[in-house]
Amino acid sequence: MPTVTQATQPEMYASLMTDMVGARMTPDVGAYLAARHGFPGLDLRLNAYADFLDTFGVERFADLLEERGIRPGYVSITTRTLSASDGEWAEMMRLLPERAKTAQRLGYTRAGVVMLPFDDERDTAANHRRHVVRIRQVAPVLADHDIRLGVEYVAPVTRRRGHPHPFIHNMRGTLRLLHDAGQPNVGLMLDTLHWATAGESVEDIEALEADQVVVVHVCDGIRGRAIEAQTVHERELPGATGVYDNAGFIEALRTIGYTGPVTAEPSHPRWASTDPELAVAQTARAVLDTLCRTEAPQPES
Repeated sequence: MPTVTQATQPEMYASLMTDMVGARMTPDVGAYLAARHGFPGLDLRLNAYADFLDTFGVERFADLLEERGIRPGYVSITTRTLSASDGEWAEMMRLLPERAKTAQRLGYTRAGVVMLPFDDERDTAANHRRHVVRIRQVAPVLADHDIRLGVEYVAPVTRRRGHPHPFIHNMRGTLRLLHDAGQPNVGLMLDTLHWATAGESVEDIEALEADQVVVVHVCDGIRGRAIEAQTVHERELPGATGVYDNAGFIEALRTIGYTGPVTAEPSHPRWASTDPELAVAQTARAVLDTLCRTEAPQPES
């Protein structure tokens, strides 16, 4: 089996997570569409497709990525959020060593997880302790397989409104949490939605070191809607509306030397009725334009 590696490149690269544009498909189909529409990278929801890979074959999928010239983006390998129930978390931890081994065999070195900005039972201090414990549990397992973890804070006011115990929802608070957890392979998963709705600036990104940023998501806001009214469930493709400063966001990441995957997350109900191939094609154009590509992606012959 060919060894899948991430070659060192001086620039960040566009990566495709198919379900973020409503294109729900197995990873092999995702790899074909990524190559067809000019994506250099492919993200993988290993926590959802572990059984598929067992059947399809890890070696066969690795060969497919290499044949199509697709680089590993980032892998979703933990529970969706750090706030999962104790039962979900325990089951994930049981499966994690084998899944991390699979991710490593495929060349994935970056993972991402969401941190909810509220808790319905625990106050801030108790929730902080819980998150520190969980990061300390998961990080060493990933480190054993050369995988870094990016934690995504969720900033929109609309996501925490109505919950009794607000929690961390900005970069500064997340960095403080990560400092307390003390795991060298854990950093940030940055998203233009959360960066913009937290009122953060390019200077906040430029104050980071490159290795503090593990994963990057891009999108745009809904035109005519105030920042405090933007939601995680309705986003546009990056550059579509200009509500968020995607150009400044990307340039700041370039300034600090980030060279990892950049994935579009334009969550919106309309994707459910959009042809998957059209969705991937539109997303490719938007992400590549955001990364300052002057030419449209060329379909595979």
